Amino acid sequence: MTLLEKARGQSLTTLAKQGVGGWMLAVSVSFIRGTKAVTDLLLFPVIAISNIGDAVIDAMILKPLTIVISGSEATAASVAQFELFGLPLGTAILLFTFAIIAWYLRRPSTSDFLPGTFWDSPFTGVQEEDPGGEQ
Repeated sequence: MTLLEKARGQSLTTLAKQGVGGWMLAVSVSFIRGTKAVTDLLLFPVIAISNIGDAVIDAMILKPLTIVISGSEATAASVAQFELFGLPLGTAILLFTFAIIAWYLRRPSTSDFLPGTFWDSPFTGVQEEDPGGEQ
């Protein structure tokens, strides 16, 4: 009833223009929202891959570097307690660590449960008795 009261006193042409204008507004808003939805649908994988890339870089580079930095700060604080002998002691510890790693990498493959002993762990597949490795 209120729409009829609002329309009273206006011409039919004015009412038709308002109706067509409202219809055109609805169509254009629907078109704009549909275009935005399709664009979001197409861009979502790109945004997701970008976020994955950031997460991978953070997990593989930045977090390990944080661990290395924390370790080096703790080492620097520990070595600083030796004052004048701190640098030679730190260098000796570093060289000794490299020597241990090099020794570990050069040692032959064995099935010993404890390295350097003759106690073999079962079902490991390494046979020291056969030099060719074949049975």
